[in-house]
Amino acid sequence: MGFTIDDALREFKKNYKMTLLAGEDGCSNAMTWVQMVEDKTILQQLWGKELVVTTGLGFQSQKKLKEFIEQLVKYHSVGLVINTGKYIFDIDQEIIDYCNELSFPLLVVPWEVHIADMIKDFSYHCLRAERDDKYINQTVMDTLINPAIIEESRNKLAGDFDVENDFQVMAISVETDEELGMMERRSIKFQLELCFEKVEGNYSFFWFDGYYIMIFNNLEDSALVEVINEMYKRAKKRLHYTLHLGIGSKMVDFRNMILSYKRAIAACKMAKQFNYPQIYFDDMGVYQLLFIIEDQGILRQMYRSMLGVLIDYDQKHNTQLEETLYQYLKFDSNQKAMAESLYMHRNTINYRLNKIKELTECQLDSFEEKMPYMLAFYIKEIVEKKKK
Repeated sequence: MGFTIDDALREFKKNYKMTLLAGEDGCSNAMTWVQMVEDKTILQQLWGKELVVTTGLGFQSQKKLKEFIEQLVKYHSVGLVINTGKYIFDIDQEIIDYCNELSFPLLVVPWEVHIADMIKDFSYHCLRAERDDKYINQTVMDTLINPAIIEESRNKLAGDFDVENDFQVMAISVETDEELGMMERRSIKFQLELCFEKVEGNYSFFWFDGYYIMIFNNLEDSALVEVINEMYKRAKKRLHYTLHLGIGSKMVDFRNMILSYKRAIAACKMAKQFNYPQIYFDDMGVYQLLFIIEDQGILRQMYRSMLGVLIDYDQKHNTQLEETLYQYLKFDSNQKAMAESLYMHRNTINYRLNKIKELTECQLDSFEEKMPYMLAFYIKEIVEKKKK
């Protein structure tokens, strides 16, 4: 979504005699604004995602032009338009190859083109696209805050989304040493957005409650994999942060989008806590239950209620009853396997198991008796990783 370089080429290529020299793979990038630049000192003032236009006045040598483009890449510009014929006449193949390698669009327009008119036309389309995107994003965020308005929001978005078909939410956590400021969040958002530009169909992407949230509409599973791969590829090249992705279940109808969102957040929390690059909620197994619970205090209480008596006994008597119970459940009551794992005689294991049964007042014979303790150990894993 947004006004892309592809859109500009389709609509204005003939009017402004535009020629794409390099970076075709980046032409689906959406621009936020068009900026005239003749001096590198202004580049630090760019937000990112600007389409830069230059006559080449300050970059008349190929060396300076290459350095200029490298800076544009650094500051996350979406492309460069060179008004050729007065200061710059030809572009070296080295520069073209560089732009192709980074999928950085490089375009030229002849000197007789009125650059001011081109900038005006492009900027108008940028503003219109930004207005539409803000409306969509705000409507979705309002719905996440207040699910009671889901029907109203569904009607509002019917012209932008296929509201009766598939929705899938992806939550993205950015791991940093310090809390991200507004400028850092915006810069990262622009970079991540570039990974979505080739997505066919509508989507919504915004920062919400500590996560970048991406809502896909009718996206094929294979296309989602491509998006994720592109994201990690771009993060490796241009970002200096670790990303953790949680992908919610694919749900039918916009009415169920909130459920996919909650599942994406749960998956993202697990990915972050276990240091996974990404995880699908549908692949989380029993952790689905543990991470979907918003009140994590309940989990800690359950863990303590089931294992607390063993933990206290171990601390008081310097024993390992809790670990013995874990091995007992892990090996499905197979004492021979337990003995090999713990390097312990079976008589010692029998003694410990009897003590565990005495303290827990549970024989641990049936699945129904074992299941709560198995769940407690899953919770323990979550709690201990969270402490780290």
